Amino acid sequence: MRVFKRLPRGASRSFARLLNAGTRPFDVVNYLGPLGGAKLLGRRRMGSAFDRMIAYLHRRLDAERDAGLAVGMHFPTRWDPYFCDVMTVADLYRYPTQHFDFHRQQLTLADEDR
Repeated sequence: MRVFKRLPRGASRSFARLLNAGTRPFDVVNYLGPLGGAKLLGRRRMGSAFDRMIAYLHRRLDAERDAGLAVGMHFPTRWDPYFCDVMTVADLYRYPTQHFDFHRQQLTLADEDR
């Protein structure tokens, strides 16, 4: 986002269109990548990698200023139901929780199904 902030206005829109055009290959990589990572690293190392990433994101978020959180760019809306045409850094920090909650609801049985 910080790179696109410095580029001409239409650059992020063009990039988002390009990414939208590549949705099908993205879906394959998005599916196979975690499978390969889990086989390569195993459960314990995947958990450690996840914990390190969460700690890193916490440090980055704590260091962000309001102006930095307001920086935005266009996103490929076909990649995820929670991607909007324009998203800010603040939106990206919210995204993983929204995405997780979406999948958690998909995998959770309703009370009457238990």
